[in-house]
Amino acid sequence: LKAGFLRGSPAILRASRLAAQAMSKKAVVLGASGYVGSHVVSTLASRGWTVTGTVRNPDTAAWVKEAGAAELKPLTMAPEPGSCDAALDEILPGHDAVFFCSGFEVMDPSTIDFMVNNAVAVVRAARRHKVGVVVLSSSGGSTNKPGHPNEVPKNEIANWSDPEVQKANGRWSPAAKTLMEINALKEVGRNQANEVVDATAAEGAPRLCIMNPNLILGPQLAPGAISGNSLPWMVAILKGQRMNDKIPNDSMSTIDVRDLAALNVACAENPAASGRYFGISGAWRWEEILTALNKSYPEFKVPPRFEGEAAMATQFDFSRRESLGVPMRTLQETCDDLVAFFKARGAL
Repeated sequence: LKAGFLRGSPAILRASRLAAQAMSKKAVVLGASGYVGSHVVSTLASRGWTVTGTVRNPDTAAWVKEAGAAELKPLTMAPEPGSCDAALDEILPGHDAVFFCSGFEVMDPSTIDFMVNNAVAVVRAARRHKVGVVVLSSSGGSTNKPGHPNEVPKNEIANWSDPEVQKANGRWSPAAKTLMEINALKEVGRNQANEVVDATAAEGAPRLCIMNPNLILGPQLAPGAISGNSLPWMVAILKGQRMNDKIPNDSMSTIDVRDLAALNVACAENPAASGRYFGISGAWRWEEILTALNKSYPEFKVPPRFEGEAAMATQFDFSRRESLGVPMRTLQETCDDLVAFFKARGAL
């Protein structure tokens, strides 16, 4: 967390009190060796939580303990229903929160089965073992309401993607995240507006929070080669191998991975948190992003500007995210740290 997290506004002071209450609490992070999951582990540990991380192979992911996990458990998820039920029944008892940070590398219709079946399994296991809160890592790809104009601020409650359109366009990952959220909310008796519509399902259900990020940037905790989707792509941009023809007349919403982890943890620590939250610090025109990267890494040459008037960046209503009391790094701060990380890893 940034310096100053424990000072300032009533929201931040409230977050401080909630953090004190979190002391001695226990959390499970599913997908603890992933880009986001490892930062969630680190943030939880820094705030006094005892963390159990799940990974495919604890022997090759021992570094997650250095990130803050007290214990590692093996867990392999599959698209089929019930693939992880027995493991969850062994791991979840005695914990206060569970973070679903798992992903699926294959991009085809089975992605939907993986995300939906495993998220629902986690919510059901949390109910069985009285785990108080489930935090799901999803995507901003589930918040693209068809026809919504950029100039009208998006909010998490009203803006939903159409999963049938996503499937028809072969966008399996965004469709999987949209359907995962819908089915997880149904499991706790809520509709897409986060209203209780099934009192029976809501009774005894864990509190459910959903994080919706887009482009995630910042240092990778995993040792070795830079991996994932966003980081190798950014290296290629900085080397002039991608996006080198001209600046796109478009925008991208971003967040620092450390701030995203802090938002995940704030959802668990704040008993009033429920439903979806934008995991986004801001939306920037690509011209702004590339200029910030050039400032961080002068060797990077910004490509020629597009012709004509700049398109407006997507507008967001961040009131729900701000209610969690987590300060966001600036775009320039994130770019500076990103370039420093790439240099430290020998990528630049």
